[in-house]
Amino acid sequence: MEQNSSKPLRIVVHIGLHKTATRFFQNFVFAQLSGVGVMYNPPEVMALLHAIYKSPGNAEKIQQLDNLLSRYRADFSGQCLLISKPDIPGEMYDAYPQFKDNLQLLYRLMPEASLLYICRHPADWLQSAYRQSLVKGAAGPIETFLNFRNGSFGAKQSVFANGMRNLPALAFPVSEIDEAGAAIFGRGQVTTLCFEHVRENKERVLEFLRELLGLAALPELEPDRVKNRSFSARAIQRFCEGDRIDDAPHQSDIEPGPLLWKWWLKPRRRLRANLIKHVYDKRRYDDWDLLERHGMREQLMAHYDPQYQPLITASANRLGLD
Repeated sequence: MEQNSSKPLRIVVHIGLHKTATRFFQNFVFAQLSGVGVMYNPPEVMALLHAIYKSPGNAEKIQQLDNLLSRYRADFSGQCLLISKPDIPGEMYDAYPQFKDNLQLLYRLMPEASLLYICRHPADWLQSAYRQSLVKGAAGPIETFLNFRNGSFGAKQSVFANGMRNLPALAFPVSEIDEAGAAIFGRGQVTTLCFEHVRENKERVLEFLRELLGLAALPELEPDRVKNRSFSARAIQRFCEGDRIDDAPHQSDIEPGPLLWKWWLKPRRRLRANLIKHVYDKRRYDDWDLLERHGMREQLMAHYDPQYQPLITASANRLGLD
């Protein structure tokens, strides 16, 4: 990208979500754009941004970032500053309760930014989050992770349920994040794409990104050869207690102590993950939908379909899909 001093600095912020092809965007696309002049996640910007979101009341850090962005706006007019920070909506294990405040903070820092929001049907997102939690977290069934008790989804009661991180399954703000972004930044500055479209239409997604970033063309992108498969359902059933259901799990907000984590839990879970990934699943990847049990998927689809369908429609229109 050649600098054009007649145009302002273009700021694009990818706000996630987690579990929505983040690795594809960050590693396969964004990280390969430095050759065409895109400033992707500059360390000096990201260090301040991380510090501010960790402590939103830190006026000193906010002023430092204001000053830094003012310099970027002056020195890099006509170029593109691209930021990917998928935790901007907040803490995923709490179902992003801070998303409105966090988007307001982003607007305070970069009011001209264009937002890229990648969402996913909550039923599939929740299952993916469960599978990911097993890599480093405690073993247990998906029912415990989603607070499914006595035939229905309940509220999250504590940080840990039988030692597992867990989620309030019916509180995922998939459409509210899109609506809040549009209300704060303006609809014209927010693009929402659905993971389902990203997965099946990568060429159209790349063309959209080219336009969003203001590039004449994308560079030749090196293929992403790293496989990122989650544990198979068979492996979860065998090694992660996938069929053990407890309608009254032990609730706790206390994290494991550092010595217990370092010398016992972490090594055991790393061994389990390596055994599954490099031995068991490599030999035979036998998978199925873990939400089929007890009608969990039907309940989630009935709850979320009315919220998600408008996002699917908007995403298809944005990508020019039939």
